[in-house]
Amino acid sequence: MRYTVIGDNDYLFNPIDSIFKSRGVDNKDVILNLDESCCHDYKLLKNIELAADKLIQHIENGSKIFIQADPDCDGYSSISILINYINKSFKDVNLVWQLPEGKEHGVKVKNVPDDTGLVVIPDSGSNQYAEHKALKEKGIDVIVLDHHICEKESENAIVVNNQLSPLYPNKNLSGAGVVYKFCLALDGKLGIQNADNYLDLLAVGNIGDMMDLREPETRYLVKKGLENIKNPLLKEIIIKQDYSMNSTVNIHNISFFVCPLINAGIRFGSKEDKIQLLEALLESEKEVHYKKKDVYESIQTATARDLSNLRNRQNKARDKSAEKIAALIEENNLHERSILTIKVGEVLDKNLTGLVANNLAKEHKKPVVLLREKEQGVFTGSGRGYDKGGISNFREYLLNTGLFNFCEGHDNSFGVEIKAENIPLLEELLQKSKVSNTDSGIEVDFEIPYEDMSRDLVIKVGEFKNEWGSTLPEPKLIYKEIVVDSSDIALIGKKKNTLKFTSNGIEFIKFFVKQEEFERNFDSGETFYLDVIGKCSINEWNGNKTPQIEIVDYKVTDTLLF
Repeated sequence: MRYTVIGDNDYLFNPIDSIFKSRGVDNKDVILNLDESCCHDYKLLKNIELAADKLIQHIENGSKIFIQADPDCDGYSSISILINYINKSFKDVNLVWQLPEGKEHGVKVKNVPDDTGLVVIPDSGSNQYAEHKALKEKGIDVIVLDHHICEKESENAIVVNNQLSPLYPNKNLSGAGVVYKFCLALDGKLGIQNADNYLDLLAVGNIGDMMDLREPETRYLVKKGLENIKNPLLKEIIIKQDYSMNSTVNIHNISFFVCPLINAGIRFGSKEDKIQLLEALLESEKEVHYKKKDVYESIQTATARDLSNLRNRQNKARDKSAEKIAALIEENNLHERSILTIKVGEVLDKNLTGLVANNLAKEHKKPVVLLREKEQGVFTGSGRGYDKGGISNFREYLLNTGLFNFCEGHDNSFGVEIKAENIPLLEELLQKSKVSNTDSGIEVDFEIPYEDMSRDLVIKVGEFKNEWGSTLPEPKLIYKEIVVDSSDIALIGKKKNTLKFTSNGIEFIKFFVKQEEFERNFDSGETFYLDVIGKCSINEWNGNKTPQIEIVDYKVTDTLLF
């Protein structure tokens, strides 16, 4: 059980300050007491008023407006904010929307009807210079509402992008955030207040795109959105996930139990599934026939259930593909390299490329590039960095090789394209790379000896449960040499797969423990000494608060037979 202590191990005097400081927050009171004063004026976003005027002009003229969706949680959140806002704020808008054919980002000119007056591209499209020009030559205006890094501003589109706005301080706002700001600009011009109705979608988009939630404005808007979930599909997903979420809507739970379902629908759903998903987010009042019970139900109820099923199917396919990729890594001795490059070919469903790349980076603790042949002589795929490795910006690292046609997206999560002839050169270069791996096991905030175990500390840290997520990871601590009698350790629950024991008034619990594991560790002996790594929580029942440690890992260090 490897671990490393981060911070100054101050569990006695200022533990909460210590936790925040080790996460790059020197003044926790600022982060914990945010208000709207931390929000920046939307007018600081370059071109935003020009874009708002252009949209209003086309709506008033009765133009056909074509809106292109982007294939991820932030993309669906972004287009949903925009269309829901337009539908609420205007009457009889001639609007159509388009889903991407796969994982492609941005608009395809051939898909835009000739009678279109305006194309709007939320959460992508900043660098589609050729497409912007082609559309302009057809007499079609283009608005881009994006947050991705690109080299320059397009000459043939109105681009609103916080990365291209020198006066806008917040570069950690996702596409959904930029669309929300655009809606605020529309509010200002129309003399209404509709934008805030969609802060819940903003929250899901920013959490799903893993924005830095130490950024005051982003954090404030996300928290405000989570306080008032209005979107009918989000409500249904949260109801569906109520048990897993412990009836609590917070950053961590949305990240683990809501965004993955939406992403599963986008990655693994059929065309019909994806259309239904977006319609549900767009507050459709359709009813869908549920064959199993022969009843009609709201599209939101049906979609929430379908998403759960799609995620289960996706995970099975992911695990099956991961086994095949593990065999490729072993056969080709790739695990010895400090950066993994793998041609996945038919081994992996292309819609799961990014998901599997992310899992491989975590498992092997190194950056990963997965490639498949797109067409003769050209490979595309996904790159994922490893946050504890020696490369802080993997996208830039690959771009600097000069071998890629593009690496587009975020610093450590992006799509790639490379010519086949450059792949041997890339592999040769990466084989020579000696990138340090700084991983040293599970990061814990405090290392605490048995005699210093404190109920108060667990409760104090547990009270901040709703603050953790994204770039503020949940704290962990390790208790050393906990003494437990055999009579106090048991597997509980209906399935007898939850390990539980109590020590010094603190309840320790670990889910999904197999009988074999329990017998191996606790079948013989009367007294056990354990090192336990866990997270702090509070179990409240009938007004009583019981400090609880959710065990992440543990090790029996000694056993006494009497």
